Amino acid sequence: MKYWIIFLFSFPILAMPTQDYFDLLENYSKTIGVLGNYEKEEIEIVTSEHEIEEIEEIALSRLTKKGHSLAQSKEWSRVGIVAEDQYLYWIRDAVIFPSGAKGTYDRILWKSGIDGAPGIAILPYLTDRKIIVNVNYRHATRSWEIELPRGLRRSGETLRGAATRELKEETGYQLDETLLLGSLAVDSGILTSLIPVFACKAHTPSENNPDYSEAISKNLVLSSREIEEALLQGFWNTTIGDKVVRANVRDPFLAYGLLHMKLRHWQE
Repeated sequence: MKYWIIFLFSFPILAMPTQDYFDLLENYSKTIGVLGNYEKEEIEIVTSEHEIEEIEEIALSRLTKKGHSLAQSKEWSRVGIVAEDQYLYWIRDAVIFPSGAKGTYDRILWKSGIDGAPGIAILPYLTDRKIIVNVNYRHATRSWEIELPRGLRRSGETLRGAATRELKEETGYQLDETLLLGSLAVDSGILTSLIPVFACKAHTPSENNPDYSEAISKNLVLSSREIEEALLQGFWNTTIGDKVVRANVRDPFLAYGLLHMKLRHWQE
């Protein structure tokens, strides 16, 4: 009998995913994505509880063999909603790779995008085709960035409504005509979301009113040639207070929006 007790306690027991995880997969497939088929060279998401348990054990074994503790390995192998807050879901799926190997794969989902696009980006331009950009201090990169106005969509808000609000808050400008240029997957390795990019004519400037959590120092009005130069060199010198600051220029929304406008809409 004691040998059975030793065996049972030496075998790691991993908790099954909560029902919330399965509800996400079932009810929001348009956002969460299709399950896929590894035989068609896709990464297939497994939903069978028996297979999930098997894959958790495979992942746990890989981690312990790499020298991670049993406690860490169990936590890092657990499939389901790993963590969440008011903004994000951190999800870990049990998957089968095109090679036939089994394992886990993490991804991040914006809660504001559970039923559609989580947010928007706007390329605002004036009658002379100069573009309005933000000089924004970003917490994630810990640096000044030159970027298009953008933000999350609020519950029940249309995409155009979100664009109107974000442009007014971040630049003080009103928008006129709007044109959907397309959508970007800014990090397809971890983020599930696609972000629509709009172009709009901007008018009637006034003082901006950014959210309390934003660090937008000011707005710049730059020509497309200046933006191209800034994108190529990776920065743009600007003043913040009494200092000259080298602000990074690496915003994918800015590059994407400018390319679309120049190739499709601003051709002479």
